[in-house]
Amino acid sequence: MDYDYYDDYYEEYYDQSDAPRRAFQREMSLEETIESCVYPSFQFALEYTLSFVVINALFSVAVRLINRKLPSQRYLHWLSCFFGAVLMYRVMDYGYFHFLQLAISLYLVQWALNRWVGDTRNRHIKPSFVVTFCGIVNLLLSELLAPSPESWNRVRGTQMILLMKILSLSFDIDDNGATRNHLNLLAYAGYILCPANVILGPWISFSDYLAIWNSTPAETKGVRAASVGRQLAIYVFRVFTSALLAIGFLLTSNCAIDYLLGPAGNSWKWIRAYSRALSFRTSHYFVAYLSQCAMIAATIERNKGSTDDPRGSWMIPSTSIYRVTSPMAVEFPRSMVQIVTAWNIPMHHWLKRYIFRSTKRSLGTAMAIAVTYLVSSLLHGLHYRLWVTLLSIGAWTYVEHELRKKIANIYSACVLVGRCPTRCTAHTHRAGSLFSIVINVLFFLLNVFNLIYLGCIFEPTERLPEESKRDLSIFAPWAELHFVSHWALAFAYLFFVII
Repeated sequence: MDYDYYDDYYEEYYDQSDAPRRAFQREMSLEETIESCVYPSFQFALEYTLSFVVINALFSVAVRLINRKLPSQRYLHWLSCFFGAVLMYRVMDYGYFHFLQLAISLYLVQWALNRWVGDTRNRHIKPSFVVTFCGIVNLLLSELLAPSPESWNRVRGTQMILLMKILSLSFDIDDNGATRNHLNLLAYAGYILCPANVILGPWISFSDYLAIWNSTPAETKGVRAASVGRQLAIYVFRVFTSALLAIGFLLTSNCAIDYLLGPAGNSWKWIRAYSRALSFRTSHYFVAYLSQCAMIAATIERNKGSTDDPRGSWMIPSTSIYRVTSPMAVEFPRSMVQIVTAWNIPMHHWLKRYIFRSTKRSLGTAMAIAVTYLVSSLLHGLHYRLWVTLLSIGAWTYVEHELRKKIANIYSACVLVGRCPTRCTAHTHRAGSLFSIVINVLFFLLNVFNLIYLGCIFEPTERLPEESKRDLSIFAPWAELHFVSHWALAFAYLFFVII
């Protein structure tokens, strides 16, 4: 889910003899920053967030009322289509045609395969692989035919979520024929247009879609008024905190980072790289928490099949299907695997469930990992910076995993990419030993360094036209840092081979 929120970029020319003093001066004062950045960003974020919350809350109430009177999936799908279309009309100003043509064309492909292809269990090329190929080609062609990169960026995330839903449906039909019995044109439309995740995600499976919203009167009967009141209070608290975090991360990305780190970044390239990487990450957190907010707003009560029990805690459990990201796990990473997992939790589950496991059976683990990173890159479209970044992350993930595994075996220490149990019996040096602490801290610092290096390739601000023409290399930010992370990757792999 990549949405770009750009600040205005100003270039200032000054006498070089005054450079040491001017390097640490801010272009705008605190008052100017608040007036020209904080207020407009806050107004945009508030209006945008309210659209998601209000429409999804109305959808949830409508579904609950309809389920009490007419407990049928048909009415759920109609409500989902209606409120999803309203939300798209409210927040999208471009991309309706791309959305419709991708949804219709892949439905026709899936319908044709279901009609003319019989038992697929013994086939090497399954219908789901055909749908995957057609969907990715369709996505890339749509981006190539878009009038401008800026217009496509506004719908990139929506198209990616749509494609993930359709592909998961295709894989589920291959693995479980019962899914096909629940799937018709209305159910398909209700699933892909569900207002809880039609714009920003998060991805949920078709079975989760039915289980969350398809409650019956018997399931809600006998609930005490006190329980309902507490449940409603927790619902409001979770929606409010998710929305507050989303707005906070947007203001941090657009305004706070530039104000706080901009002066130092003018003279220190690593501070500049850190500010660019942090701005990219916080803009992602804005999208992630806004999608989480929309998902919670669409589920006022705990429904059948939800793993999230609102009566147990005011905070969202870590196992909840509504949880999209974990900033603490990303910003303070034990390993690259933890970063990959916590960056976009639903997408990680989707890739693991439908791509990695499906390809591992026939291609083996190494090729399955490569295919998973390839599909993840293609789902984001022609985003070349993301492609090279994911390739670098994949290489680092593999090297770090194997290196730490080897060190753990040689020195019998709890230094694996995952945490050992508290009372680990497999290693002599447990997590609390000095040796394990030193090794884990070194890898922690390495991963923080990689967060800065790999993230700085993404532009947090919009460049001037003449500057964009002058610098056409996507590797310019890494070249400024002398490709140090890639050299470190080569050294780490050589060290792994030697020991």
